[in-house]
Amino acid sequence: MEIKILNLNYRLFKFRNLLCLFASLLIFTLLLPSKAKAQSTLTGIFKNYHAAQTTGNYEILSARNRLQFQLTSSFDRGNFFADIDFVHRYQDRREFELSLKEAYVDLFFSDTDLRVGKQNILWGRANGGFVTDILTPVDLREFLTQDPEDLRIGLTSLNAIFYNEAHTYQIIIAPLFQKDLIPNPSSRWFPVQTLPSPLPVRFADYDFTPTLSDAQFAFKYSNRSLSWLDLDLKLLRWKHPMPAYAINVNLISFPDLPSVTLRETYNNSLMAGISASIQAGSSWTFTLESLYVQDRLFTFLPVPISLLEEALTSLPAAIQLVQQFDLRDDGYIKKKPWLNSMIGVQTEMFSTTVSAQFYLETIFNYDEEILSQQYFPYATLLATRAFSRDRLRVLALSRYNFYAEDYWLQMQGVYEISDGLEFSLGTNLFAGEDFSPFYGHFTFAQFRQNSFLFAQLALFF
Repeated sequence: MEIKILNLNYRLFKFRNLLCLFASLLIFTLLLPSKAKAQSTLTGIFKNYHAAQTTGNYEILSARNRLQFQLTSSFDRGNFFADIDFVHRYQDRREFELSLKEAYVDLFFSDTDLRVGKQNILWGRANGGFVTDILTPVDLREFLTQDPEDLRIGLTSLNAIFYNEAHTYQIIIAPLFQKDLIPNPSSRWFPVQTLPSPLPVRFADYDFTPTLSDAQFAFKYSNRSLSWLDLDLKLLRWKHPMPAYAINVNLISFPDLPSVTLRETYNNSLMAGISASIQAGSSWTFTLESLYVQDRLFTFLPVPISLLEEALTSLPAAIQLVQQFDLRDDGYIKKKPWLNSMIGVQTEMFSTTVSAQFYLETIFNYDEEILSQQYFPYATLLATRAFSRDRLRVLALSRYNFYAEDYWLQMQGVYEISDGLEFSLGTNLFAGEDFSPFYGHFTFAQFRQNSFLFAQLALFF
């Protein structure tokens, strides 16, 4: 009861602070001199969204209102921007959330742009995955029931861009690590398959104490000197947003059973990336993107998978198994070089834009104890088309994972009813074969019962 009260007080404290910030922004706008006020704008978006399960009990997966305000104020040699979201979720219980998605100041000089504050930084060219676009944290708590533009939650950083004719240099400094918002282990969207173990298995959040050594840095060089080529080269010292799970086995828990704790773990690593877009003729575009991570974290297990699967149904086998785990400082995590690469093609076909991309993740210096496979290939296919003088836009996007033979398919249509008013209708389907609970990769098969239909009404003002 005390914990619930503390959580409630924290939410109220956070809500009051954000509300005061929003009110301050409005007062700041109203008190601006008339000349400056003419250069300030306040816009908004209201979205009403519902998603219903298409299998099982046909439950309501999401029902929410989202009210978003964007304040832009220009001044001499720069501007200020703030994006504030108010979300009301009402499918199961009344839940309110007020968040500051972005708040930054732009300063413009003759050959330099400087942006300081909480901001979205987009570095990728991929359709259905993240390769080099890993800087801005995302909100995955409701997974694909959110619009892509609503997933990003902003990175507090300094962003400097230097221009030299067709060459651009960008430097990002993020003093604090901001992780993605991952669903609660009890959520239907939790990305790790829960184990039906006779022993207690707990998930623990990342235990993070900020230090200067955790500061992250990123550099990007862009070349636009050729009309048919867009080229980006990137160097980073960053934490990859996909965590590994450290294993801690507690054998001394009398009179309780031994337990296993899986803890989110991240690691700062040197990285190098490249992305390019090549225009071939008037209707063909080839893309490539690759990220090399020097020290990517991977969970490993010292026992065969067959013994682990046997321990899921037998308490004596489970107790005997955990006794084979030692108390280790590394938490059964190894650091390995890792490469994630994508190559794709886009073209126009029968008034439809079609894009296909192939991905391959590779672990170097591979050990058989690692849960993840050495090679993990997948592919995406995107098709979009506009009708009725662009008032109706239709989209189909799918991703297929080759090894587990699982896939995700999204289809939706967006119709502009009138200026500033849109209606969306679509579906997200998940499918795949059953697989081992110790499969070391993300798979859509675990979300088969979460396939859903959705509808959204959006008002822009």
